Amino acid sequence: MSTAKPIALITGGNKGIGLELARTLARDHSFHILLGSRNAASGAAAVAKLQAEGLSSIELVVIDVNMDDTIMATVQEVSHKHGRLDVLVNNAGISLSSDPYPAPTELREIFKSTFDTNVFGATVMTESFLPLLEKAAIPRIVFMSSYLGSIEHRMNPEAKWQHLSSMAYRCSKAALNMLCATYDARFRGKGWKINAVCPGSVSTDINGGNGILTTVEAMPNLVRLCTLGKDGATGLYCDPDGPLPW
Repeated sequence: MSTAKPIALITGGNKGIGLELARTLARDHSFHILLGSRNAASGAAAVAKLQAEGLSSIELVVIDVNMDDTIMATVQEVSHKHGRLDVLVNNAGISLSSDPYPAPTELREIFKSTFDTNVFGATVMTESFLPLLEKAAIPRIVFMSSYLGSIEHRMNPEAKWQHLSSMAYRCSKAALNMLCATYDARFRGKGWKINAVCPGSVSTDINGGNGILTTVEAMPNLVRLCTLGKDGATGLYCDPDGPLPW
């Protein structure tokens, strides 16, 4: 099943931004998509939906970024079938608490669960797939961050979204940004393209469908980072309007 097409693995690819990115890369940029889903049934339904649209180069991988055994199994599967990975999109993420100020008795579990998915999961995913990414002509890693991860913006009372507390989510995305910066420092000299991106305020399940953009409207900048050439940027933290302050 090896393919000459560029191969992208998208975690959380069964819905929302991940699903639209899978569709766009396969349809408009001739990618072979490894659609990551922690739930086999919903993942299979997403693959079937894309294939019904005429996108045949879509492959389901059942992977839960909170479970190392599923990550290791996926590494083995991708290695056996394809021998490389061109693009890793660390898209899977959660935001747990709608209460701006959770009780102290709830905070530890909220922070643990949020960091387990948003930071630890992305870390183990990235580290585990390094050997396959190293075999790509231009390895690319995209970390799905957020405007809310900017410490500089959080310190500015005039910045957007100051009314949103989202303490655990904000902290996890700030940590994810550091993760991106750390991997960029590690591989910049080898020509890798490693970037963090805020897709914008997109209507998805994570915000109850209350975003400003549709998933389609969020695609141009995400696709740009997934398709960077050898002269493309690395070490960016950006949104659709341009660079964001770390």
